[in-house]
Amino acid sequence: MSSRFKVDLHDIPLHKLYEILLPVTAPSNAVFSNWAETFICAPLAIFEPRNEYHCELILELARREGKVVRVTGVGHSPSDLACTNEFMLRTTHLNRVLTVDKQKRRVVVQGGITLHQLHASLAQHGLAMINLGSISDQTLAGIVTTASHGTGIDYGVMSTQVISMIVLLADGSRVYCSRNEQPDLFLATVCGLGSTGLILNIELEVESSFHLEEVLESRSFEDTLSNLKQLVHSSEHTRFFWFPATDMMRVSMSNRTHETKRPGGSWFYDSFMGYHLVQLLLFLGIFFQTCNTWAVLLASWLVSSASSRVDDSYRVFNVECRYLQHTTEWAIPYENVEPCLRKLRKYFHEILVDPRERPHFPIEIRFSAPDDIWLSPSYNQQTCWIGIVQYKPYGFNIPYRKLFEGFENILSVYQGRPHWAKAHKIGPQEFRTLYPHFEDFLQVLQKVDPKGLFRNEYMQRHFFGLPVDGRLFKQRK
Repeated sequence: MSSRFKVDLHDIPLHKLYEILLPVTAPSNAVFSNWAETFICAPLAIFEPRNEYHCELILELARREGKVVRVTGVGHSPSDLACTNEFMLRTTHLNRVLTVDKQKRRVVVQGGITLHQLHASLAQHGLAMINLGSISDQTLAGIVTTASHGTGIDYGVMSTQVISMIVLLADGSRVYCSRNEQPDLFLATVCGLGSTGLILNIELEVESSFHLEEVLESRSFEDTLSNLKQLVHSSEHTRFFWFPATDMMRVSMSNRTHETKRPGGSWFYDSFMGYHLVQLLLFLGIFFQTCNTWAVLLASWLVSSASSRVDDSYRVFNVECRYLQHTTEWAIPYENVEPCLRKLRKYFHEILVDPRERPHFPIEIRFSAPDDIWLSPSYNQQTCWIGIVQYKPYGFNIPYRKLFEGFENILSVYQGRPHWAKAHKIGPQEFRTLYPHFEDFLQVLQKVDPKGLFRNEYMQRHFFGLPVDGRLFKQRK
């Protein structure tokens, strides 16, 4: 709707707001589930706005009805971060590329664009994202507000690529923020879990399209730790895939290259055996522990040989997220990596002989550079990210809570900070210790959203210490 024909939102009767929003409102029995099908909620209403005016109307409706609005993208977070029992605003249709400046290597996009969509649009202009995580299913705003990351000891979390944003605040005002204008709002929003407002537009730094050459080799746990510093600095983007049951580290080292593409891969080994046969063994492992052991031995063997490939950057950064899963990931100071991994190795070897447990694989280990973003797990420190996973073969659940609790206890000892998109039990008192600017963040929230319009159950629990059950939205209680 053209701004010339807009009326003051306050003048629109309540019933008329509902009528206008009806075409972008999901059926009343609609429910929301995250990608892994581990958390589910039934909001009072789910809206899928098609333009910014719809967003303004939704916030006006929420203010009048006294409801929380949770802004949600594709729901890839393996936690209840995206869940609410009140109003949900899905950004599915807010996914356009607005401007491209190839010379300055900057783009302006709507926050609801997925990374897959962004890759395709950037490629048309000979551009690419600077760094990426292991998947591209998420929205850009989701990535930014959780300080999601790729790997590379000299590369920051993906939020560091943001130049500026336009945010729709709780009172309906639109605010431009950057490091120079409204810097406090910028630093609070660029990793703010969607709690400062609705991110409408994001100005992002990118670079010219590039290929990556990934070299993969397998090393023993001891050899990897003995050469840790050398390996981490041996490429622009180094990451490890650790198989504790076989004491093997799969080392991935990726660098920019001008070589032509040679993707590599094999349907029989990668798909039939690496996907289908491994999943069957994981499923049988629910009932017979030996099959779980066979699964890890097979998976470890399949990646034991040295290999290399060259492909478009995003294809190398990303890995196939094969099965529904429970997962958690924590960030620790880089200097704590070796003692932490040794402690984890001891813990996993103890778990492996426990007949009640079915630990899965691999453990992904990545790295990032320090930054100045208030709630970034990499704030003021070189960082090592360690993530574990428990798959749900064919959608069947598997024990994970005891395994994850032990993992988290160890990471906490080594000054661990949980990944914001993952489930955790940390509350405001711990965050005050972990994040020097936690109080500054809360002050910004109080300024821009004093009535808590964007404060969903996750925020109430973890940031304000309210007694909201961490398993409130659990698919399986």
